[in-house]
Amino acid sequence: MADQPPPVSPREISEFLALVRERSTNRVPSTPAEDVAFFERKADLLSRIAVHSFDPEAVEVAAIARAQLDAARTRLSGGGF
Repeated sequence: MADQPPPVSPREISEFLALVRERSTNRVPSTPAEDVAFFERKADLLSRIAVHSFDPEAVEVAAIARAQLDAARTRLSGGGF
């Protein structure tokens, strides 16, 4: 299908995992804007994986990532905590 996003590359996964490691070892808390950027990237990758997967769990994990992104956006806009 022409309207499907491209598959996730190994490089994208590697770069995202490096970001996860960096965030987990960073002693300075992330800002709400940084959290939104992180969860946007996570939701994008997992959604793209789900589109190209036959595994129903991949769809579920992508939905969880989108929910995390929604929550981060809510915190950024001042509506949460």
